[in-house]
Amino acid sequence: MKRVVLLLIVFFSFTICFAQIDKIEKSAPSYDTEIVRRCALLCIEGKYYSDVVITMKSVSPDYLFTDCYKVKVTVKDKKGKKIYKKDFIRSYLYIFNNGQIQIGKPKFNQIVIKRDNDYWYGEINEKEGIY
Repeated sequence: MKRVVLLLIVFFSFTICFAQIDKIEKSAPSYDTEIVRRCALLCIEGKYYSDVVITMKSVSPDYLFTDCYKVKVTVKDKKGKKIYKKDFIRSYLYIFNNGQIQIGKPKFNQIVIKRDNDYWYGEINEKEGIY
């Protein structure tokens, strides 16, 4: 009887232990989507900007002029002046369930925008990537 109880305790403890392991969240790329976010703080290649609006537009290939996916990114300050404008060619727009937005190639993120409490924070690092 003691062995049966011990076996049940071991079985349920392993079940609970493995049920709590976080799986890596995966998302498929979003196509033909436009997202606008007001970021409280945005780091662009090491320079910090506060209270900016970032617009991200995912464009599918039309196979007439271009045959690759791209994401157009525009950053404007609160006065409407363009701070940053770039087309990320052969990059994809990923949107996760927790609200996080990523732009990049598979396993290489170039833009990450996260939500912390009520504010959005972002980072753009085109050449080195974000890890």
